[in-house]
Order: sequence, then structure tokens, then C-alpha cells
Amino acid sequence: MVSASEVAGVEYTEPAEVHLDDLDFMGNLHNCRYPLLVERALVRIWARAGYSFVDGVPTHPDVMHAVLEQTFRYLSPVRGVGHVNVCFRMQRLGRSSMVYAFRVVSGDGETLHAEGSRAEVNVDMASLGSAPWADETRELAIKLFGPPPEETAESRTLPGQRKP
Repeated sequence: MVSASEVAGVEYTEPAEVHLDDLDFMGNLHNCRYPLLVERALVRIWARAGYSFVDGVPTHPDVMHAVLEQTFRYLSPVRGVGHVNVCFRMQRLGRSSMVYAFRVVSGDGETLHAEGSRAEVNVDMASLGSAPWADETRELAIKLFGPPPEETAESRTLPGQRKP
């Protein structure tokens, strides 16, 4: 499971490695490799929390999701092989979707290499349509990546419930 010490405020930082085959002919991280850094970082985070595959079988129904959209803004090239960090925070948590804001930063945290967002939707494998996130998945997402900026106690109140 995920320890509280792995969570820094409302941003989760996951280390990532840049390998020689990730580089372009100028020795910079190729632009098509940034999405892989983000994907692999998210897979590791969720796997540590028990959301993965064992012998090809999902450990939780909410492992099955599809990426709806991913945006990148490249700011400073990653030059050469080595360690970078991918930092995440929750931007939006819907009934069946999540949107992460992310940053790719140098290992020392001094250089912002890229930033963007990633939208995912939970998939019901029987219907291949969207499916609501389980309550425990929603709670874990907020614990890991912080509450979405627009989410307040008042916005979490369901119709008919009293305001806190």
C-alpha cells in the first residue's frame, strides 16, 4: 500500500529514468517519450496501491481505463540519460473520469522540462462504456493526488443533503 510519506502535499512525485534509447539524434529526450514517462509513473503509483494486473487479470475493476486526452507543453529539453521526476496532482475527479495535471522536472527539482494534463475514463469491460469509479478508488485518488481545485466540501454535497 501507499505510505503517507510518499505524498508531498497535494502533488505526488514519482521518479523516472531516461534511457539511451529514449533520446533523439541530438541527445535529448524525444518528444514521443514524455507520454511514456507519464504512463509508466502512473502505472507504478497505482500498482503500489494494489491496482494492477496479476497473471493478466486486473486486481481491481478500476484498473481498466482509457486515456481520453493528453496534452504536453515542452519547456526545456531533458538532455541525456538519467533521473527525472514526474509530479502529479488531481485536476478533476468526475463520476467516471479523472484528469491529472502533471509536470516533468529534473531530478533536483530545479528545471521544469514539460507540463500538461491527462484525462482518463473508467471502462466497464462488459459494455465497453464508461463506469463510475468505486468509492475506494475515488478516496485513494484524492489521498494520492489531492482534491481537485474546484472540489470543496460544498461541491461534494449530494442533492438533498445538508451542507456541512
